[in-house]
Amino acid sequence: MTSKQVRSGRQADEPREQLSKERIVAAALEIVDDEGLEALTMRALGQRLHVEAMALYHYFPSKAALLEAVGQIGREVEAVFGGFFNEMASANVPPGERVVQLGLRYIEFAQTHPAQFTLLFNTLPIEQATWEELMDAPTTFLIPQTAVQTGIDMGAFHPRPGYGRDEMAYHLWALVHGLAVLRQTRLRHLEADYDRLHRALLEALVDTFKGGQTS
Repeated sequence: MTSKQVRSGRQADEPREQLSKERIVAAALEIVDDEGLEALTMRALGQRLHVEAMALYHYFPSKAALLEAVGQIGREVEAVFGGFFNEMASANVPPGERVVQLGLRYIEFAQTHPAQFTLLFNTLPIEQATWEELMDAPTTFLIPQTAVQTGIDMGAFHPRPGYGRDEMAYHLWALVHGLAVLRQTRLRHLEADYDRLHRALLEALVDTFKGGQTS
């Protein structure tokens, strides 16, 4: 439907009747995913939904209100992600095995909840502006940070200059995120014993955390 049709007669009402907050937020997330957060404007959103931008203000009185709704979706997905790891919290396993299980669980989340994984880790922007802010913020990054810190506190992992808790946690995140994305994309139709492969890579990472020591 063209913008001219949207503005004309009875047809102008049809898209407006089909609009909903959920549909608008979904379209907003598509724009963020395709073009970045800076491209999200009410005008661009109206074009994507084939309606006049003013029609959106019936649902969201301002762009700030729309961004809050988008952020709320992100918080809900973060809660689902955090809950996915809750059953590991009381697991009585050594720190190295805890890291391995955490990594495998991350990949499993990507396979079990692909849309939520993509939204949380590929679409929604990070709110923090610097590395230091991200390291100190209460985000999902706390999950690998806590696992690594536990290993350090128990004497199993050995930080060294330039490779401390945060670098170790980031190394873990980078590894499992790359594996998860590969499984979703390039390797999605390739048959392999991924559980064995992923465990082997994670155990090698744990050896790196140990610094070659056997404790």
